Amino acid sequence: MMQLNSAQALKLGREVHETFGSWRKAREAAVQRNGVYVIDREKIRAARAEKTAETA
Repeated sequence: MMQLNSAQALKLGREVHETFGSWRKAREAAVQRNGVYVIDREKIRAARAEKTAETA
């Protein structure tokens, strides 16, 4: 389990926000489990690849 506000958690948060562009879009891509939003890493990779393809 990742610690809140650790360097690892902050890095992941930045990556998620940059990938989806907003927290609302990130939550839409996530699944809520026990009150916590969980995003599959594959969704992050797919969204990042799609974003990269759009800018190319």
